[in-house]
Amino acid sequence: MLTLYNVISSDGFIARKDGSEDFVPDSLWQKFLDLCLEYKILIIGRKTYEAVQRYDDIYTKPFENLPIQKIVISSDKNFILKSGYVLVNSPEEAAAKAPNALVSSGPGLNNYLLEKGFVQNIIQYKLADFIGDGIKPFNQKNLNSQIHLEIYDWKA
Repeated sequence: MLTLYNVISSDGFIARKDGSEDFVPDSLWQKFLDLCLEYKILIIGRKTYEAVQRYDDIYTKPFENLPIQKIVISSDKNFILKSGYVLVNSPEEAAAKAPNALVSSGPGLNNYLLEKGFVQNIIQYKLADFIGDGIKPFNQKNLNSQIHLEIYDWKA
């Protein structure tokens, strides 16, 4: 079963309304890389892939050099990925290819995976920052008692 990973503000948002994650401290990047190494397989959606490609080299190079399998979900069969990534066309295909993977994504993919019962664990790092309004990681109604939720307070 899959494990979702997100960093959240103290009021439960993964990004501001405009998609900005400027409140997430750089110090959490290494924790994310360590989790990727622990799971050995990472699943991300197309939008997350594109966001990571816009990061500074100081973040993308260590990520892209991780000795893990990186799976990107996109229904666009012509979507072009950098070397080192695997393209799959659906969440079902990703879950079949990597049933014990770490997933780092936004609410669209998170909700789909939760609704379809692919998620067993959720890991969240909760920041002290309060942003007031933004994008939630998933709809709370998609949680059930079978999902193990781990929330860690992060002090930068």
